[in-house]
Formats: sequence, structure tokens, C-alpha cells
Amino acid sequence: MSGSSSSEVVHSSMAEYAPLIILLPMLAMPVILFLGKVFNTNPTWKNTLKEGGIIALVAMGAALFISLAIIKDYLGSFSNNGDIFSLTWLNTAIWEGGASTTPISFGFGIYIDHITVMLLFVAAFLCFLINIFAIGYMNTDEINDNRNHRFYAEFVLFCAAMLGMVLSDSFLGLFIFWEIMGLCSYLLIGFYYERPSAASAAKKAFMTTRIGDVFLMIGLIMLWDLFGSLNYSVVFDPANIALVNPGSLQMALGMMFIGAIGKSAQFPLHVWLPDAMEGPTPVSALIHAATMVNAGLYLVARMFPFFGAESMSGELIDLAFIIASIGGITAVMAAAIAFVQDDLKKVLAYSTMSQLGYIFTGLGVALWLANTLDWHHDPAAHTIVVVAFGAALFHLFNHAMAKGMLFMASGSVIHEVHHAHHHLHHDDHGDDDEFDAQSMNNMGGLASKMPITATAMLVGSASIMGLPLIGGFWSKEGIIANAWRVALEDPRFLFPAACVLLGAGMTGFYMTRMWVKTFAGKPNNEVAAHVGPTNSWIKTPLFILTLVTLSSVLLAGMGFTHWAPDSEYSFLSDKGLVDGIIYELGHAFANHDAFFFVLTYVAIALSAILGPFMAMSLFGGKLEEGEDCKPWFKPVIALNNWVYNKYNWDNSGIATSGLAVALQNRLYIDKYYDLAMVKIVAGFSNKAAEVDTKIIDGAVKQIEDKSQKISTIVRSLTTGSARDYILWVAIGTLLIFFFIWGVA
Repeated sequence: MSGSSSSEVVHSSMAEYAPLIILLPMLAMPVILFLGKVFNTNPTWKNTLKEGGIIALVAMGAALFISLAIIKDYLGSFSNNGDIFSLTWLNTAIWEGGASTTPISFGFGIYIDHITVMLLFVAAFLCFLINIFAIGYMNTDEINDNRNHRFYAEFVLFCAAMLGMVLSDSFLGLFIFWEIMGLCSYLLIGFYYERPSAASAAKKAFMTTRIGDVFLMIGLIMLWDLFGSLNYSVVFDPANIALVNPGSLQMALGMMFIGAIGKSAQFPLHVWLPDAMEGPTPVSALIHAATMVNAGLYLVARMFPFFGAESMSGELIDLAFIIASIGGITAVMAAAIAFVQDDLKKVLAYSTMSQLGYIFTGLGVALWLANTLDWHHDPAAHTIVVVAFGAALFHLFNHAMAKGMLFMASGSVIHEVHHAHHHLHHDDHGDDDEFDAQSMNNMGGLASKMPITATAMLVGSASIMGLPLIGGFWSKEGIIANAWRVALEDPRFLFPAACVLLGAGMTGFYMTRMWVKTFAGKPNNEVAAHVGPTNSWIKTPLFILTLVTLSSVLLAGMGFTHWAPDSEYSFLSDKGLVDGIIYELGHAFANHDAFFFVLTYVAIALSAILGPFMAMSLFGGKLEEGEDCKPWFKPVIALNNWVYNKYNWDNSGIATSGLAVALQNRLYIDKYYDLAMVKIVAGFSNKAAEVDTKIIDGAVKQIEDKSQKISTIVRSLTTGSARDYILWVAIGTLLIFFFIWGVA
């Protein structure tokens, strides 16, 4: 991209070690499996090495260290966008007809630019923290004893696949690691395979994402047909892009986008993600924050050079609109379903779907701007395009940090609620099976009992809501503003723009509802009253991510939204940190454009006032008498109690309405999908079986039957008598004689 303020080209001394980021966790997988098989009941293996958790932690720590060393070189200067490392995998040729062949080569290489660097940090950093969390979560529950080595082996392979996808220098490499992630998601979601619900959820996730993957593969084949290669250095070359047909390119990218829909759980391939909560909570955190769902976003972000090419100007706007619209639909739909969820993890699952919808809308808007504005030559247009793209990438970053923290915080709550129930009902195994430790109806008043967890959940919720100055505020406002900027130019975009604005208020409601139902008010039962603080393995990543989320204002001031998409831009190249923060504050709260000034405060009013107010009027309240909480909770609890006492209203009519029932049933989308499977897939299978039985098997059986009848006749002639054999030889000889005589 042009228009940078930096001129130094990166030659990172650590980039040559980038393959180790993938290899170390990948090699840790067989080591953990082998040692787990050999030393499964050994006390040292179980207590010191945490059944492979420490080995996984060392591998992920080393990968994070190398990642940070590489990232450091890309913060203050721009990259050369070249292949850092290249390894030939296969040399072959394509037959062109006759004696003509075209040699081709397949290989794996490392490609690093600012998008790579940003996703590399997100994946490596969160995988490392989730690994720490997993040791505190998985190794302290007896249900996981003697099988944690399987969990950690699958965990590191999952992480390696995400890191490999981010670092790959081609869409082929991306697709290979993409599929490895699909396998790992199946294994980890179905970790408790003895539970029918977990086994079903794993199969559902695998099959649903496979639908998207088929379209992705078709798109990649079409892309290969257009460019003769899938390497970024070839397909991103403006000269090569200028040679392809725009309609064919749009179709290929559209097929690839369907793959992203499946991987990132967007409508209509979203149905697998809520059921994926059947896996252990560290898996939920891994899927929602560090790996799987970010893969689809990364794929769409990698399409930017096609939309930004001058030769494609105005040719790809329909696909940009589709991307933005799918995001807008998912943002509102998932937020609405989150309204009625009582399962703590499922609230967060639908929150993930909704927030990813925001990011897809942001990407669609940025792609439209890149495809329509003369941003290569107009500095003002360049800034608009880059910042719009950067807002979507910044929201990916903020959402990943906040959602990783929220899932680990939810795991902390579930872990302690489960242990409290087990302690109170140690001898009542039947009750233990019926008790739902994930239901917010079995929580309440936990702010005084789990202060670090409650703090993390509060900060993470504020970031997702877009509360001013915290985390996602800086990126969500940018997405909303740019969606309306495009809507003013292209009326079609009024739909996704309205969706993300409405979604802001909806997010404020369901995130506030989740926090006050879990941490405010009085304990809902004796189990919640006996919950205690969690262990240090779980607390540590929560504390770190709380600080990272609160520090987003620093990243905004350093120019993150300009740096992430623009590899020719460096942090703090335009303004110092203080000046950058002042600029961002002025741009956010005192925009000189009247329309965007009003839009900002409407979004804030919806997300930070109206949504939370409605939730506080229905749920929560003051803590139990004698319970005390940390000072930073007291204003929140006091506000909740005041709103609840003054404005509480009876929502039973709405809660039992047809809409509420439909939301509780996921808008019946899963039901109709299942019905379609029974009527269409099962019906087709039955017809195929009928054809197989009557026609194919029938033909084979007819041949068999005739053969048996002929064999019976022939067998009847085989009497075993020498006289009969001599007679047949004589007759045969005579026939041959008369045949020869007749011919002569």
C-alpha cells in the first residue's frame, strides 16, 4: 500500500526461525501421546508434567517467544512482503495435450506482512495463555484423569494448524492447515465422546464446516485455473490480477467466502458453534478466540489485494455487499438468540457469532471502499480505505482478547460451581448428573466470592459491548461509522449498517444480563453460596488478558487501525502516543462531521445505556447481606440494584411469547435443517439403496441365478461313469470330423 510514513524495509534476523513456530507444537503432539501411553499412571507424569500439559506449555511458550521476536521487527518499520522461507514439496507437470507439458511445483513457505504479524500474535499469545488455563482446569477434575495426554496432544496440533495457516505463503498451504484445524475441532469437541451429546456435536461441527470446505476447495480450483498458481506472490500481483476475468474472479472469491462462512459460524452455516460447547472449556476458548473462527476472517482479509487492484475497480462490489450482509444478519440473529440463553457458555457462543458478524460487515465495507475509491492516488481516499480495513482487523484483535478472557472466566465459574456442588453432594451421584454447573440459574452473587474472575468478566463484557474507552469500543465504532459511510453512497448497505447499529444495543443487553445474573444479586441456591476462588493456573491468564483489554486505548493511539492493514506504515510514525490518543478521543467523541458525531452517540446510547439499563431492570440486584466485593464492583452493583428496584417490570408476557419460544429453539433453523436431512438426504439415500437393491444387485443376482442353473445342467451331465465319458468323446470326435468335412 502506498501513502506510508515509513521507509525502512524489514530484514528480520528471526524470520528464518519462523518454521519452528509451527514445528515445535506439531512435534510436541507425538511426544505427548507416546509418553502418555507409556507413563499414564506414573505420579511424576501426572503431578509434575501434568499429563503432558507442561510439555505443551513449553512448546507453546517457545512458539510465542519466536513469534514475539519476529513481531518486534515489524512494529517500527514496514515489511518487504516477500517469502521469508520456501521449501519444495513436489515437482510435477500438467499435460497440455500431445507431447506438451507444463512443469509446476508445490511447496510450503513463510509469508509475513502486518496482517500475518497481527494474527500471529493473537494465535500464539492466546494459545499459550489457554494452555496455562487448561492445566488449572483439566488437571483438577478427576473425570479427565489418565486421558489428559490426549487432550494436550490434540490441543498443540490445533494450535500448530492455526499458526501454520497464518504463516503460509499460499492458499494451498492455508487450505491444508485449515483442514487440520477441522480435524482437531472434531477431536476436541468430542473429547468426552462417551456422552452422546458431545459425540453428536463433534459430528455436527465436522459435517457443517465440511459443507463450507467443499465450496472453498471449488473456489481454490477456480483461482488456480485463473492464475495457474495459489501462491500469494503470484495471485496478489496487480499485473496478474489485471489479466483475469472479473466475473470469474468474483465467482471464485464467492466460493471461498462460503468456506469462511462455515469456519466462522456465520448464517446459514452457524448451527455447529453453540453445540461445540460440549467440549471442555479450554477448547471453547481456543475455538472462539485463538483459532477456528478467526480462520474464516483471515481468509476474507487475505482477499483484500483482489478488491484493491486498480484493474478490478467497481467489479467486485456485489461480493463485498454479500459479505457485509451476511455479517449483519448474523450479528442481529445471534444477539437475539443470546437474549434467552441460560447456559453461560452458550451466551458467549452466540456472542462470538454476533461479533464475528460485525467483523465480516467491517471487512465487506472495507472491500467495497477499496473496490470503488481511487485510493492508490488520492491520499484522503487511501486513509479511508486503510482505516476501514484496520477497524475490522482491530475488532478481530479486541474480540479475540476479550472472548478468550470471557471463556476462561466462564470456565473458572463453571469449574468452581461444579466443585462446590460436588463437595455438597459428594454421595448423591444421581443429583450430580442432573445438576447443570453451566446454568446461570445456579449462580448469582459470585462477585464477592470470585473477584478476579468477576473483574475479567466485567472488563471482557465491557469490551464486547463497546463501552467507551474500553477494548472493542475503538474498533466497533469504526465498523459502524464506515458501514454508514458506505450506506450513504450505496443504499444497499443500509441493511448491514442498520444491523450493526441495532446489534450494538442488543449486545449491551445480553452481555449485561450475563454478568448480573452470574455475579450480582443473591446466590440462587446453596451451591452458589458455597463457591470459592479458583486456582492460580486459571487466575493468571485472566489477569493478563484484563490488562491487555484495558490497554486497547494505547494501541489505538499508536495507530493500530492504520498499521495492521498497511505494511508500509509503522507504529507511532505520524504522532506520538499522547498525541495519538488525543486524536483518537477527538475523532471518537468530537467528530467534525455532524452525521458521524450523532451516529457515535446513538451507538454509545444503545450499547452503553439502553441495553444495559434494560438488563439491569430485569436481573441482578444487591449482594447477600454481609457479602462484600472489591471497590470497582460497588458502583456497578449499586447501579444494578437502583435500576432493578426502581424500574423492574414483569416481562413474563414477552418471556413466554412466540418470539421468545422461537429464540429458545434457535429460530427453528436447526429443526428445519434436521428435517431437510431426513426428507432430502435420507430420502435420497433410501432411493439410492432401492436402486442398488433392485437394479445393480438385481442384475448381479440374475447373472448369478443363470450361472447356477447352467451349472446345474452341466453338473447333471457329469455322471462319473467311464462309459458316458467315452460316448461323449466319440460324439465330439464325430462332430469335429463332420465340421471339417463340411468346410472342405
